[in-house]
Amino acid sequence: MRDVLDDDLAELYPARGTDDVRLARLREQLFVEKPQPKSRRWVGIAAAAVAVVVIAGLVVYLRPDRVEEPAEMPGAPATSLTEAAKLIRDAQPKGRLRHSRYEIWQTYTDKIDGVWHAAQVEFGVEVWLPVADGQKTRVDRRPTGRQRALPGIPEMPPIEPSAQYSGPALWGTNCPVTPCNETSLLYPVSRDPGETISSVSSAVLSPFTPNDRKAQIYGELATLDGVQWADGSVFVGGGKASFTVDPATGDVAGYEERENVPENRLPIGTVLLSVTVTRDWTDQRPS
Repeated sequence: MRDVLDDDLAELYPARGTDDVRLARLREQLFVEKPQPKSRRWVGIAAAAVAVVVIAGLVVYLRPDRVEEPAEMPGAPATSLTEAAKLIRDAQPKGRLRHSRYEIWQTYTDKIDGVWHAAQVEFGVEVWLPVADGQKTRVDRRPTGRQRALPGIPEMPPIEPSAQYSGPALWGTNCPVTPCNETSLLYPVSRDPGETISSVSSAVLSPFTPNDRKAQIYGELATLDGVQWADGSVFVGGGKASFTVDPATGDVAGYEERENVPENRLPIGTVLLSVTVTRDWTDQRPS
């Protein structure tokens, strides 16, 4: 008995005597025979893929294509000038240029209607110092336009520094091309307790002082009676100046000068000069 499939096939393909057997076989495969099970080849391929992933994982674990450089282990923080000297002496360059930023607050005073007034004006200095010899350095100095009052002292009216004045000279060296060497290193460390710290201020603040020379200054200060270390602050009792060392790097991170003469116009302990220093490494500088 012919079914619809037979009729459709007969219309498409004129029947020959031998086609009935072939069509019967097609019907049997389509409607009678059970579908053949999926080939086990895919199971084998999937298993092989898993094996490859596992093996690849082992290979990556045992023989990585890229080995990350181990992170530099930080040294123990300095707890004295001697330890800070070792840290700064052992420091290595991490870029082509050493970039230093100085935030400076300088105190101004004026007597108004018989009363002393004061205020601090901010200046900024940035230095790009190449590591390699024969390279140009760059120093930018500028007033920032900011002013702030001092605690307990009447504030002066807004101050506008002269266009020719770019802030206090923290060091005396001008080094246009490397290598650089701070000239204040030629001056001896003062044995006068009131001047000991201020006598080394140029040398420790200057970006042109090599690290081995800074370490030498630290070592000399550590041998002097009266020089104290307190959580990175280095000072002499009764002295007018102090500087701060970053215990993690050994670098100078700050400097202060305070009023220490009772007869002067400002109270004892008033900040006359405040400097904050931050440093980083870079491979580029502004054009």
